Amino acid sequence: MFSHESIALITLFSILVVGALAAVLHPLHALASWMRRRRVKSTRLSKEMNSR
Repeated sequence: MFSHESIALITLFSILVVGALAAVLHPLHALASWMRRRRVKSTRLSKEMNSR
């Protein structure tokens, strides 16, 4: 490998790693926030039902 190619390869590898992390973390974050919203919503409903 020539030294002038290493910068481009490092850049491409970095972009690949960031893309792979985003591909894994985005669905996990979306699932976690969906479950959090669902739990808060169910807590509100149960509080409303108990106050009646």
